[in-house]
Amino acid sequence: MKKFILAGFLILVAIAIFVPFQERLTVVCLSTEAKTMYVKLPEDREFSIQYTHSIHLSEVQEFYKIPGDGAEITQYALLYEDTSIGMPSDAEGDEVFSRTKDGKYLISNMDRRFSYIDLQIGQVVANHRMKIGKSEYELSEFFGKGEFVRFQWKRASLFAQWKGVTVNG
Repeated sequence: MKKFILAGFLILVAIAIFVPFQERLTVVCLSTEAKTMYVKLPEDREFSIQYTHSIHLSEVQEFYKIPGDGAEITQYALLYEDTSIGMPSDAEGDEVFSRTKDGKYLISNMDRRFSYIDLQIGQVVANHRMKIGKSEYELSEFFGKGEFVRFQWKRASLFAQWKGVTVNG
């Protein structure tokens, strides 16, 4: 009888460790999946990616959230300083184009949905950062400069999170 109880306990522990049941924003290095960041987002499930634009060397911030169903990542705003090469000069559809008090351009009311977001970590000036609430994480500290990473909302096991880097936003 003790063997069955012990076997049942070990099975439950294995399930708790190896079955993916926690939803996380995962950032995976596409060249080697061994480098993975698991991000616990706050209740509002919002984060942003901020970087320095390579041509006009000004800051750009893209705002994202994970909707209730968690199937996609939704971009809901874009904040930037210059409308020159590579940046929009107006909004599309129901989006709202405006200027902030400090003179930056803001496109809000965006509803751009992605199942994942691929990004190449800047090698020279981009300095890609992920912002969650008041915390900021330089992606080049977790992944190498020039590496391609994928942002995706998915379930992760405790074992996978132990192998990767866990960030509590």
